[in-house]
Amino acid sequence: MARASKHGGKRAGAGRPKGSRSRRSEAVAEKLLSQGKCPVEALVRLAEEAEADGDRSQAINAWKTILPFVHPKPKAVEIDPEAVVALARLLSEEKIRATEGVDDAPWGQMLERMRKSLEADGNLA
Repeated sequence: MARASKHGGKRAGAGRPKGSRSRRSEAVAEKLLSQGKCPVEALVRLAEEAEADGDRSQAINAWKTILPFVHPKPKAVEIDPEAVVALARLLSEEKIRATEGVDDAPWGQMLERMRKSLEADGNLA
């Protein structure tokens, strides 16, 4: 028999915000740092020791664990397809000019001219 109740279930704004650390995580981090201990530094030391001992597997695992702290994963970038088409068009036009000998300007000047054209068309922010 199902109960029709307004208690329980998901509610807007309830719970810990996504990405925030819990009180326990904060307490552990504070305790470690107050004792002068840093987990990342410890992993670096372990990775270096494993390399020195020739234990490549353990060294690789330690370095993999440290990697996100040094080089986070790149975020997705949204690309405007119209801007890509406009850029491809301009590059083609400049290539034709260069191969036909119409334009002997240095690459820097040609790129600057393309940038100005893209800005004028509203395709470059």
